[in-house]
Amino acid sequence: MIPKSWKALQPIVKAGSRSLTTSDLHRQLKKPILVTQSSTLQKKINYYAIEPKNEPTIGTLMKESRSRDKNKLVRSCQFMHREFLVRISKVIIHLQNLPYLLLTNEDIKRVLDLYMYAFTDMLHQPKIQNIGDVDKFNETLSGLLDDLQDILLILSRGIHDSQPHFKSEDFNGTVQKIMDYITINRLCNRILARHHLSTHITREGYISVVNTELSLKKIINKNAAFAANVCQNVYMDTLPEVLIDGHADTRVAFIPNIIDYILREILKNSFRATVEANLHKVDKPPIICTICNTPDFWTIRYVDKPPIICTICNTPDFWTIRYVDKPPIICTICNTPDFWTIRVSDRGTGMTEEVLKQVENYCYTSFKQEQQYSHAFGDLVSVAGQDQGSSLAGFGVGIPVSKAYVKFVGGKLEFQTMPGIGTDVYIKIPQLSMMLDNVRI
Repeated sequence: MIPKSWKALQPIVKAGSRSLTTSDLHRQLKKPILVTQSSTLQKKINYYAIEPKNEPTIGTLMKESRSRDKNKLVRSCQFMHREFLVRISKVIIHLQNLPYLLLTNEDIKRVLDLYMYAFTDMLHQPKIQNIGDVDKFNETLSGLLDDLQDILLILSRGIHDSQPHFKSEDFNGTVQKIMDYITINRLCNRILARHHLSTHITREGYISVVNTELSLKKIINKNAAFAANVCQNVYMDTLPEVLIDGHADTRVAFIPNIIDYILREILKNSFRATVEANLHKVDKPPIICTICNTPDFWTIRYVDKPPIICTICNTPDFWTIRYVDKPPIICTICNTPDFWTIRVSDRGTGMTEEVLKQVENYCYTSFKQEQQYSHAFGDLVSVAGQDQGSSLAGFGVGIPVSKAYVKFVGGKLEFQTMPGIGTDVYIKIPQLSMMLDNVRI
């Protein structure tokens, strides 16, 4: 049940239409940027927000997961209870300190609401004293993860809609900070929660949240199939094939959800660029005229399209014809003692220097409302599937979030592009041995 003091936390909505600074809004509206601190709930938020976070390393989580002590489950619940109150309260304070005009946006207010409800649920959670309290707390924690799953989509939509009311340089700086903070906060919270929820479950190949035998080939194929399915439903056209080369059989120890998200975003972009490059190609291919003369007939064959490759395969049980008219997307895997790298190479539209400079900024997107195919792709991706990665197209979030994830684990995300030719994306991730004591959750 939400307390009556909740009403005091609702910001008063006043629309603005020109570019205003935070101080301008503060003077004009004569209202504090922070919601009132007189409420009981706000005092609780302020109390937990100044408490330090505990930031265990990945190595610590992996060591803890080996214990099956029932008392440890109770202690883990107690730790998670306090830790989530601290972490959620810090996000609430960050949101409350956004420029006031942003707080008048319905989507941004909704994000603040979701965090406030999550904080309240945790605050009212009964004290965890014995093993009988563990299941109820775990149920609350799982519900909290579900409630906060779509916050990046909602927040990015709100920020995107508010963008015209701000000067671009001020806006970009504010957005980068809050989105990076919430992105990594959300990622760490979910890793911690999954670690806690998995402490009493044995999963083959896993230690805590780390898959110690993660097949890069399988995870590429899985996300390529997802992107292909979305693309097929939108364009109703033949799709590029995804080829995997290099150290194709590489297995690594890593957190699957992170590389899952990154590959999904990169491959969605590669599929879209490759298909649209062939749909809207400006430079015409050469026209080929072939003349054949026989005693009875003479024939001229006229071809004005690129060649279509049909590959025939015959086996004892089946025969197959593969029809391909688009250049393949090539994923190259490289594994070294210190790093592993995936290069995703497409021959799509490429990016100009101007686009390349902006592609890592939140709320920059190449989707245009007037482009039929791009808009359709964004709409379909919004409803097509799994987790955040499938629902962020069109709001300029996929690449910046991927960049934040890679940076968080000490890796790099780099782009090499040739306008009109294609793009190579390099995902470089350190081996687990380099992350154990360096990556704090």
